[in-house]
Amino acid sequence: MSPAHYDVIVAGAGMVGASAALALAARGMRVALIEALSAPEPMPSDAWLEFDLRVSAISPRSRQLLRQLGVWQKLDATRICNYEQMHVWHQHGDASVSFDAVDLARDDLGSIVENRMLQQTLQRACDAEARIEWFRPDRIETLIENTREGVQLRLDSGRILDGALLIAADGRNSPTRELAGMEIQAGSYRQSAIVVNVSTELPHRHTAWQRFLASGPLAFLPLANGQSSIVWSCDEELAEQLSLLDEVAFCAALSSAFEHRLGAVTACSERRGFALGWHHCERWLQDRVLLIGDAAHAVHPLAGQGVNQGFSDVELCAQLIGDCRGQVAQQQLRRFERQRKSESWLAGNSFSALKWIYGLEQGGITQLRDLGMRIVDATPCLKRGMIGKAVNNIT
Repeated sequence: MSPAHYDVIVAGAGMVGASAALALAARGMRVALIEALSAPEPMPSDAWLEFDLRVSAISPRSRQLLRQLGVWQKLDATRICNYEQMHVWHQHGDASVSFDAVDLARDDLGSIVENRMLQQTLQRACDAEARIEWFRPDRIETLIENTREGVQLRLDSGRILDGALLIAADGRNSPTRELAGMEIQAGSYRQSAIVVNVSTELPHRHTAWQRFLASGPLAFLPLANGQSSIVWSCDEELAEQLSLLDEVAFCAALSSAFEHRLGAVTACSERRGFALGWHHCERWLQDRVLLIGDAAHAVHPLAGQGVNQGFSDVELCAQLIGDCRGQVAQQQLRRFERQRKSESWLAGNSFSALKWIYGLEQGGITQLRDLGMRIVDATPCLKRGMIGKAVNNIT
């Protein structure tokens, strides 16, 4: 079987992989998009009544990228909640920091979007793009060749593809990364994240709330239907205890942990939990295999920057490859690796440091935290700088 040639091959059609395929196709490249899962069946209308448990806080910069790709405009606006304020406080102390879009002369600080809706919209946009050819359900069986000149691979289906570049966007446990022999450093936070949608006595006021507890951070993110999406990251033992509670007891525990900032939690959806871990790769580029998104890096969800970091990968990758005018230069790929690796490394360590600092309970540490938070809250330029970095995906 003679190989089919593409400018770029993308492995993985999640939010980051699909956006990478669209961004590169928009620059005139012929893209092969490989996805292990079959195309999803159309959602029945009643299935959309309940909000997805997995949501993302999309930053204004990521939102602009999606708008340029023609995707943001196709999302159901009635299911998107723009948040205008952010309020942060911690358990062992009485200081807090509040951020407001007004401080940046913006309409909002970001948007809460269901992962399911965003991913399906991205994949439909890939369906409509003539320069993208799907291979699904399929996966890479073998990397036949990977040199500075290009890659050639064989799929499970037997098809042979070759291209100037293979982008691995196939998630935390990336099979493509493993095939390329690219090592990772990984560890566990020894925490689990509980995700659930809740109703509260008081409205969320289009505000993202985050309280740092000794056992881990608790986030309330506003949803368009008036509910809040909860991400409760807590130590494994506490997570196990919470999983055994019935709805009434869980709502009471959640209300208490959140200090009743929105009154009582009156109802909740089903709950799901998942283990929290981190990883990063020493090398993002091996000849013509390039890692992006969760294949390259994963951070704690406390800052909501995971998918935004992936969209930053896409933005820079498309820019640098597009500057090559159709010829994917190794120098540009190395430039991408250096820049994004350093930025994601700083992000991962910053989030880990925040988790550790707010988990300490010593009195002296509490006083220092309170002092630091009061200084930030009372200094407009510091607040603008901090929130400006977050909304622009800059660490």
